[in-house]
Amino acid sequence: MLRSAFTAFFRSFIRHPLYALLNLLGLSFGIAVFITLSLFYRFETSYENWSPERSHIYEMGTRYHFPGMTEDVFMSAMGGLTEEIKTAYPQIESTRDWSNPVIVHKGAEVYNEQIELVDGNFLTFFGVPVLYGDRAAALSDPSKVVLSAGMARKYFGTVNAVGRIMTLNDEEGLKTYTVSAIIADLPKNTDTKLDMLRLLTPQRTAMEPYTWHNWGSGQLEAYFRFKTPADASAFARQLPAFTDRQIGQKFGTDVTPHKILELVLVPWTDKHLIDPKLKAAIISLGVVGVVALVLALINYVNLATARAGLRAREVAVRKTLGAPPATLRLQFLVEALLTMLLAFLVALSLVELSLPLINSAGGLFLKLDYRTDIAWLVSVLGIVLAAGLVAALYPAFALAAFKPAQVLASSRTPGGGRMAGFLRVGLAMVQFAAVAVAFVLIMGFMLQIQHIQNADIGFQRDNLMIVQSIRVNAVSQAQRESFIAAARTLPGVSHAAIANAIPGDQSTSNSSNIVRPGQVDSPTLSPTVNWSIVGEDYFQLLGAKVLVGRVFDAQRGEDQKWADDGAGDKSRVYSVVISRRAAKDMGFASPQAALNQPARFNDHQVRIIGVVEDMRFYNPNQPIPPKLYLFDVHASYAVVGMVRYQGLSEPKMREQLRKLWRQIAPDVPFDVTSAADNLDTYYKPERDRTHLFTIGASIAALIGCIGLYGMAAFNTGRRVREIGVRKVLGASAGQVVGLLLVQFLFPVAIASLIAWPLGWLALQRWLMQFDDAIAMPLWIFPVASVVALLIALVTVAGVAFGAARTEPGKALRHE
Repeated sequence: MLRSAFTAFFRSFIRHPLYALLNLLGLSFGIAVFITLSLFYRFETSYENWSPERSHIYEMGTRYHFPGMTEDVFMSAMGGLTEEIKTAYPQIESTRDWSNPVIVHKGAEVYNEQIELVDGNFLTFFGVPVLYGDRAAALSDPSKVVLSAGMARKYFGTVNAVGRIMTLNDEEGLKTYTVSAIIADLPKNTDTKLDMLRLLTPQRTAMEPYTWHNWGSGQLEAYFRFKTPADASAFARQLPAFTDRQIGQKFGTDVTPHKILELVLVPWTDKHLIDPKLKAAIISLGVVGVVALVLALINYVNLATARAGLRAREVAVRKTLGAPPATLRLQFLVEALLTMLLAFLVALSLVELSLPLINSAGGLFLKLDYRTDIAWLVSVLGIVLAAGLVAALYPAFALAAFKPAQVLASSRTPGGGRMAGFLRVGLAMVQFAAVAVAFVLIMGFMLQIQHIQNADIGFQRDNLMIVQSIRVNAVSQAQRESFIAAARTLPGVSHAAIANAIPGDQSTSNSSNIVRPGQVDSPTLSPTVNWSIVGEDYFQLLGAKVLVGRVFDAQRGEDQKWADDGAGDKSRVYSVVISRRAAKDMGFASPQAALNQPARFNDHQVRIIGVVEDMRFYNPNQPIPPKLYLFDVHASYAVVGMVRYQGLSEPKMREQLRKLWRQIAPDVPFDVTSAADNLDTYYKPERDRTHLFTIGASIAALIGCIGLYGMAAFNTGRRVREIGVRKVLGASAGQVVGLLLVQFLFPVAIASLIAWPLGWLALQRWLMQFDDAIAMPLWIFPVASVVALLIALVTVAGVAFGAARTEPGKALRHE
């Protein structure tokens, strides 16, 4: 039986190479897209798989229910949270990870790095893979540092650097540390950065007296480990009562603390996709892979039913010689499985060849490793073979159902009957409806990405440099101010300022309630504003639009912010500038109505001296937060430097700033970026996913073209005599071409129209995630239909012209 099936499979390829090749190509392309996007989906949903403890680990997040704030879960916790939880629940296992900047001294050179300040049990808690050193003792001493293999190679030229000495400068000052362990480099699909670690010490926590046990602050990542999910759920149910006990009446006597500050225990493996919009985007691309496979299987059904007539006499002869229908059906199913298997092997080759291009277009790190991915590949192959068997059922039953007498008595090749014809047309319409929907989405995606990158975001993003080095603790206040003063004198520089409100950087975010006179002062009722500290010339540097009033002036004493140590004069009225959104949330009818109005903010009396236009510094998917600005001529809290320039290229400006920095702070590495690059961290993921979708949709269109070409070739071959008769009776080649094109393109045109409402719904749903979304561009629907029709036209035009040029004599002699 198997030998017969293999023989029939081989002969079908040899006798009808065109249909066999079209079938193989369509399946291979569809399976290749399915494999690639399955790789992508697996990559995005398998974050943190490097840890053997991943299924037992949970991270504490915080959700704030203050007015005006989103309901997102922020994956950060108060520094002292685990200490307070440990006091109340001593049986709970926990650890912490606090990312801090650090300067590495290597001879005369200095380098910026990120160091993780962690608890002593960190390596054993996660089961971090240790290459050299003792995992349990590596973080037992404050003088020890743990490096990743990559970091060891960078600074010591070898992986085994245990016992070597490093000089580091961070918040605790310039000290030497001994390398106690080397850990393996973590894979790309992780949100955990473990390049350099040292012990979190009481000396470091003592430097945070106002925030370490300040409920509402978020400084670090707090992790907890449980034996079972039931244990984790039981602990999560106790968190509201724990929050209420610990906070008490700090938020007010009439407030239930956990109703405005909610602790959320998040499975560590869910952290990467905790944003529902990101999760929906990943699922959508996974669906594209499934759709590509379905379109390829539709191609298979179309071509298999079209080829049925070519194998009708074979079936008739075999049934005449006694072959039962069940045997024939089994043979055709085995042939289908062999076709799927061959297509899978070809698809693997296509994936291997295209992965570098896909990784570049999508900003990805996908790879196929046959040693570690064999189980996954077998499961994907099983899905493909199972789907192929389902798709092959109808062709197998249709082929086995031919009546020998009717087939052998007919002079015309059977077409599978009217039912088969309707099925092929219907499936072709499904294919091109999917293609048209994909074109609608591609155009909509590209228009939205272009819009968010070029839209007015309230400030001038071009020719703006951000000097990150200024925020490093090793930089003194005198050095900060000297650098900004000197930067203002550089050729081409129009403004320079210091602030912690930075385009594309959310590392410093503060929110507090603001209350107008006569309003209820309550965390649950008073509007919330996101506030920042800015220095001189900040708004002029950004090119912010002042709607009403004025901005800060260093010559006006009332503009200067109160002292951070709480010694500010509580009877004095301080000046603030707010954004348009803040004025609206505070209940003012217009920005003009907010001018010179008093309010109470952070336990101080303030007066609104100006209202500026909203500025979009962060994610375009999120609404612009209401903003309040405080002025500090000597700002130092987490500030960076910003420089506006003109008339110079970006590289020349960078070099000027670098030379100036080396003169003022030679012991601190220079770190500068552009505002455009900073903002691009928000735009790039959407752009990369659009590229992936475009590649998948383009291949889906190619699969549809392969199927349409195969159908056109089959139908034209069955109408050779009809075409000959028409030409003998006077029909021109153009008339014949027109007749064939109308027949071929009519299903595509209907499918394109069906795609309009589907495309509208899908695009509308996608656009809803953006705060600044484009209006639904109606013109893209007819354009998508025209593109689909043009692709179909190019696909079948050659077949139609070839049939129309056939000599009538040859056509009428056609068998």
